[in-house]
Amino acid sequence: MSFEAEIVDYSLEGIGIAVKDISKIKKGDVIRLDTETKSLKIQNTGKVMWSVPADHGLRLGLKIIGQLEGRIEDYELADALIGLQVSQRTGILRVEHGDIVRRVYLKNGDMIFATSNYDKEHLGAMLIKDKKITQEQLQDSLQEMKKTNQRIGKVLVSHGFITPQELWKAVRQQIEEIILTLFSLKEGIFAFEDVLYFPTEEVITIKLSTANLIYYGVKRIDNIQRIVNELLSLNSILHFSSNPLDLFQDISMDSSGKKVLLRVDNKSSIQEIISATQLEDIEALKTIYALLSTRMIVEKDKGESSDDITKESMRDIVEEKIDPAMRDSVENMHSRYNDLGYYGVLGVDDSASQDEIKKAYYEAAKKFHPDIHFRIQDDSIKNKLNHIFTYINEAYITLSNPQERGKYDKLLTSKPADTASKQDMAKTKFEEGKLLFKRTKYADAVLLFRQAIYLDSSKADYHYYHGLALFKEAEYRGASKAIEEAINLEPFNADYIAELGCIFLELGFITRAKVLFDKALKVSPDNTKAFEGMKKINKF
Repeated sequence: MSFEAEIVDYSLEGIGIAVKDISKIKKGDVIRLDTETKSLKIQNTGKVMWSVPADHGLRLGLKIIGQLEGRIEDYELADALIGLQVSQRTGILRVEHGDIVRRVYLKNGDMIFATSNYDKEHLGAMLIKDKKITQEQLQDSLQEMKKTNQRIGKVLVSHGFITPQELWKAVRQQIEEIILTLFSLKEGIFAFEDVLYFPTEEVITIKLSTANLIYYGVKRIDNIQRIVNELLSLNSILHFSSNPLDLFQDISMDSSGKKVLLRVDNKSSIQEIISATQLEDIEALKTIYALLSTRMIVEKDKGESSDDITKESMRDIVEEKIDPAMRDSVENMHSRYNDLGYYGVLGVDDSASQDEIKKAYYEAAKKFHPDIHFRIQDDSIKNKLNHIFTYINEAYITLSNPQERGKYDKLLTSKPADTASKQDMAKTKFEEGKLLFKRTKYADAVLLFRQAIYLDSSKADYHYYHGLALFKEAEYRGASKAIEEAINLEPFNADYIAELGCIFLELGFITRAKVLFDKALKVSPDNTKAFEGMKKINKF
């Protein structure tokens, strides 16, 4: 049986369609959806998750089975990237527009790399455009690249045409430009393929801000009618997101964004905000749509309830004012957050209600979320903010779950003298973490390893595996700290030393990595990880 349908909604893993004169479709049915245009044909298979009567037919919700793919014109790229980030997917997002193919690499939901077969988006072409190299230098480097099978960037650096710092900056700009270009595409196809890992020779891992790319990518859209159509109404009210993870994101806000955010007060309409900012209508609309796409702000109809997040609570962030006492506050919290425990770090007592815990989490996140302070240049403060917020997040996850909260409360009431019991609980947490680690559930494993360390910090293996899990999450600095703690407990463990070398190698600290690999090989001459690390270094 076949029938005509119209796509009315499209999300990361589902499609909403409207069909006419069909009454035999029911929940659980599997449907193949063929989408055709003059130049392409896409097939999706979906399982019917719900169906509701509609005018002259049905509205169906399909969950996509198999590879995620579709047409760009049916899909919001910002929603796709946020969906991939939230679901922590690892894989390659392939986007085709005519003969041009761009690939975006994601690791645990974060964009880390991108490639393009479009000549103008190649690294060499961008370096020439920025007048960093000449055409002759590029041609010489391309010829050597073909002979040696090295990356073009490495060849350019080896010849002294650019410095390593210039190369790193150029690669980052290239990756960002490839991703930003995707937002302005009006048609084409996309597909996302899950992978377990990326070969190191294929991908250069660079940490990118998804929110920042979405914001500036959406602002490249030149179809104003498309933007207007996506808004609920120019009369809808703009509110700040009530979710700290949406509200405090790493966005290098431009002047237009600041003007809009300072006018959001949970009661002004889009039209009123446009007038109040005194921006050109097109610029204001693009900015509002970009902020909505990042989910930093949301649209609501008049009369809808709102959380108590005010313009005043956002002003210091928008205007980039850093409290002079912030450094002292971070240092103070970092020195004692472990001793405070989950209740203490949120500033509530152990009888707090779920609403009180949620409100306290929001306040703590607003103060210590690393993305609020992303312009701070001090790496030490940034790292301490990461540690603090990770602990705050763990506290909220645990205390907002009645079952986990019960376990935590039981742990708190255990007698200090009952060391054996705590050690047993730590071992249980550790073994559970190792199991999740083997299943590649690295974020969950990090939480369990940290809980094991909280219960018993004397075991080097707990710190070591904590570091391994952080390394898998690309939290390199946190990983190095954890491995260093393991080495402090077992100074002659070659595996620990070699793993720390791998982390420094990933960070680009070649000399420090070599010293550690040499040290590991002196302790254990047949250590495979150290031997492989030295082989990589010798190729540089």
